[in-house]
Amino acid sequence: MNSNGAPFSFPSLPIVTPDPPRKSQAEKYGSLLYVGLGGLVVLLALVGWFGYRVWTMGPVWRNVYILNDREAPEERRIQAALDLRRDARVEPWQLWDLSLHRELPDLARYILAEGVGADLVAADPLGYVSAVARSEDWPDWLRIVLARPLAYAATEGHTLSRERLAELCRLGDPQLRLWTLYALALQTRPDPDTKAEIERVAAEPGPARELAQLFEKALAADAPGRLAALDEATAWTRTHHPAVSRLWNGWALQGDRIERAVPSP
Repeated sequence: MNSNGAPFSFPSLPIVTPDPPRKSQAEKYGSLLYVGLGGLVVLLALVGWFGYRVWTMGPVWRNVYILNDREAPEERRIQAALDLRRDARVEPWQLWDLSLHRELPDLARYILAEGVGADLVAADPLGYVSAVARSEDWPDWLRIVLARPLAYAATEGHTLSRERLAELCRLGDPQLRLWTLYALALQTRPDPDTKAEIERVAAEPGPARELAQLFEKALAADAPGRLAALDEATAWTRTHHPAVSRLWNGWALQGDRIERAVPSP
């Protein structure tokens, strides 16, 4: 009993219920958690892929830097151009763009342009042939080396603008005219005079006779034979075209290296 004589009783205690078990992250966020984790994995993969691409492109960036370094020796800049031309990671349109840079050594520009092939023509046949035919400030050596892909594209069956090819024929370069006549001769329903002119030049004595004979051989061959003949014509142009041979004077290809030619005694 308490002091008042009433029965004593303990005060009632509040009933404390236990906390519910904590939910896991997956239970809290449901599928959003897995979406977020998946996005993180994709992001890390992209960052890794980008880093790998940057690392593997290191030699390309180094060669581009050397090529554009005016303080570098000319031989190193030309070698950088050759390395870029032979690097499969360099796109044809990049070779085209680099070959148009007037600050580069002329031989380096020629080597870069020689790496442009039929694929770039196929991407925009009219635009390509228009650029080659109508660029007024191009030197002769640049125009003929960038006209070569037109012949390769024609060999692969691509349709080219006869009007633009005719413009190339009228530019007054006999060797350029032969390259263009060959491309014209492979168009659908060609003018018989184009092939006849190639045969005539191949039969007559003259500075372009050997080149015409190569195109005559190409026209009579199958597809692989035509490509082989065009490769021969490319090498012939390199050493016999007046403007091109001046670029190569004093230089020689030795495997995958370009070196100053040793003058004969």
